[in-house]
Amino acid sequence: MNFAKLLFCGVSDLKDLYMVLGLETGGILVYPKLFEDVSQFVELMNLLKGRRIFVSCDHEGGQLETVPFVPPSPGNLLLGRADPRFVRSYCEMAGNFLRKLGFNSVFAPVLDVKRDYSNAVVGYRSFGEDPKIVAEMGKASIEGYKSAKILPCAKHFPGHGRSRKDSHEEFETIDASIEELQEDLLPFKEAINAKVDFVMLAHLVYSSLDTKPASISRKIVQEILREQLSFEGIVLSDAVEMKALSKRFKPNQIVQEFFNASGDMLIVSKAKNVKGYLEAIQENLQAGRIPKRMIERAIDRVNSKLVEVESDVADLFEAIEKAVEIKVSSLRPLPALLVLPDEVSYSQADVSSSYVATIKKQARRYLNARCISFSKVRSVYAKHLLLDLIVDLSEDEISLHRELSKRFPTIYIITRNPHLAEHFKDKPHMVTYSLSPLVMGYVFRKLSQLLQGGV
Repeated sequence: MNFAKLLFCGVSDLKDLYMVLGLETGGILVYPKLFEDVSQFVELMNLLKGRRIFVSCDHEGGQLETVPFVPPSPGNLLLGRADPRFVRSYCEMAGNFLRKLGFNSVFAPVLDVKRDYSNAVVGYRSFGEDPKIVAEMGKASIEGYKSAKILPCAKHFPGHGRSRKDSHEEFETIDASIEELQEDLLPFKEAINAKVDFVMLAHLVYSSLDTKPASISRKIVQEILREQLSFEGIVLSDAVEMKALSKRFKPNQIVQEFFNASGDMLIVSKAKNVKGYLEAIQENLQAGRIPKRMIERAIDRVNSKLVEVESDVADLFEAIEKAVEIKVSSLRPLPALLVLPDEVSYSQADVSSSYVATIKKQARRYLNARCISFSKVRSVYAKHLLLDLIVDLSEDEISLHRELSKRFPTIYIITRNPHLAEHFKDKPHMVTYSLSPLVMGYVFRKLSQLLQGGV
C-alpha cells in the first residue's frame, strides 16, 4: 500500500514539490508563496501534468484568494445577499480558470454560518448568518465548480462560525447544544446532497458531541458525517500544523485518531513534515493501533476520485525549454553578479521595463546574485561570475561587453535581439528570445543547477 496517498501536502516552491513527488503523495496544496515567481508555477504544472494527483488551492474568492490569475470575487458575504446564480456563475468561471491552469480541486466553499461574534478569520469567507442562505449559496458554489470539472470541498465541518478564536493560533471549545448545532450542519447536509467531493474538518472541540477536536473525533466523523449524513466522499483534516491541534496532540496521536475516526487524507502544510506523518501512519498500522481495513478504505476513496492533471500552462514550459539556447558547459562556483543595461529604449508597445524588478528578485532567489548596472562593473573585484543581461547593443557597445570576459568569468544572456548572439558565439552565452520573467526564472534556475554541478 502507498500510504503517501493519504497525505495532502502544502507546496510553497519547487523544492517542496520535488520532495512530495518523490513520495507519491495523494494531493498537493499550492500556497500563494509559490506565485511570487510565476515561472515556478509554470514549471510546477509541467512536472504535474499527466500525474494522477489532486492539485488544489485555497482560492475561495474574496477574503482568501490565493491564485493571482483567477478574476477576483467581491467575497462570499456580499454574494450571499444576492441571487445564488451569481455564486454559481462566479464559481464556474473561477473553476474554469483553475482547470486551465492545472488545478483539479479547490478547498471551497466555506459553509461556516457567521455570527456577530465570529472570529475575523471567518469574515467575509462566510455566505452569511442565515443557515438556509449559506446552504443555498454553498449548493450553488458546488454546482459551479462541478460544472467546470473542479472537485469542491465543503469546510469546516461541523461549522466554524461559533468560534471566537483563530484555530491557526489557539485551541477552543464550542459550548453549543446539539439542537443549536443543527443550524451549522444544515449547509453541509445540502452540500452532501449536491455531491460535494471533499469535506474538511474543523480543529474545534464541540462539547455537546465529544471531548476531542472534530478533526480526530470518531463521534463527529464516523457517526455524524459518515452515518447520519451519509457522506461517502473524501474526508480531509484541516492543516495538522494549526496550533489548535498541534499544541495538544503529537503526530502519532493525530494519525491514530484521525484514521480510526474514518478520515481519509491529512493536510500537511509544510513539506518538511511529510515524512514524519508518513512514518506515523506506518508505525500505527504495524503496531495495530489502526486497523488495516481503515487504511485500505481511505486509499480506495482517494483512488476513486483521482484524475490525471491537465494544464494548458504546462505547454508554456515545454516551449521555453525547447526555445532557450544554453551554450554553457560548466561554471565555477563564484558569487554571481547580474549586470543590467544602464539604459534601454522601450516603446509604447513594450512593457518589458516593468519586468526588471521581478528579474532582480529572481536572480537573488535562485543565484543569490547582486545586481549592478553595466557602468559600475569597473568597481567590482575579479572573483565574481558575471551574468551580462543584454537587451540591445550598438556596434560600439559590443566590444565593451566582450571585454568583460577578459576580467571575469562571464555568461552573456542575450534576450530580445538573438542576432547579437553572433558576436558572442565564442563565449559562454544563452539566447532567451525573451525578457519575460516566465523565461528568466527558468534561465536562472538552469544556471543555479550548473553552479551546483548539474545540467
